[in-house]
This record gives sequence, C-alpha cells and structure tokens, in this order.
Amino acid sequence: MARAARPRLAILDRNPHVRELLCREFEDHGFTALALRDTAELAASMASQSPPEVVVLDPEAFNMTGDQTGQLAKRLAELAARVPLVLHVFPEAEIPAGGYGVAGALVVEKQADTRELDRAVRAALANWGEMLEGA
Repeated sequence: MARAARPRLAILDRNPHVRELLCREFEDHGFTALALRDTAELAASMASQSPPEVVVLDPEAFNMTGDQTGQLAKRLAELAARVPLVLHVFPEAEIPAGGYGVAGALVVEKQADTRELDRAVRAALANWGEMLEGA
C-alpha cells in the first residue's frame, strides 16, 4: 500500500478527551487522524476504502480482562498483521512483556507529553515500510 502525503492514523481510546487530544496533536504533526470510539469503529475503518496506515490503540478499549487476556492477544495479533500497531497504555497497566507477544507492536506509556508516542508512530510506519519492501 502506498503511503499518502499525510499518513492516515486511527486512534482508539476509551477516553474521548484522550482521543481528541491525540488527533489534534498528530494532525498538527502532519497526519490525518481519525478518532475511534470502539472496536466496531476500528473494524469499519480497517474495512474502508482508506484504512489507517497505523493504529494507536489502548488495549483497555477491548474491554477484556483476566482470563480473556489470551483472546485480547489474538485480536491484537490479527490487527498487527494488517497494520502497524502502537499500544498506548497507562504506566500502571499490567502489560505482558512484549505487548501481549504481538510481533511488531510497539508499547508506549500514556503521559502528558506526546513526543514519545509520536516517535513510536513514526518508527512503526518506517518499520512497516521496510518490512513491505523486504517481502
């Protein structure tokens, strides 16, 4: 998939204020950002004519806990096989080492400063492009 001049970014977070803040920040840094409320909107976005080129996702948006962690890992792995994935998590979140074992997913802790998240999104896009070129 060829990259657009303004990379398309989907942001899925349970908190609408976080979604909107991140969209504004990324749009100010050259992205086209789409705020997603839930996994249904994520699925629709992925199936659209212009799917996101990278997804920033709070795993809590999947509303899975405890015994469902394996199911969450499977869903995240399926998504990461289709698009670069950046997991945006609370510092106190109990994220298994390696971001649920999802190959290629980057994990960034939520914080007031979005620079680390911006770097991770750009790295995810660059790594994805290199992976596609090598395929």
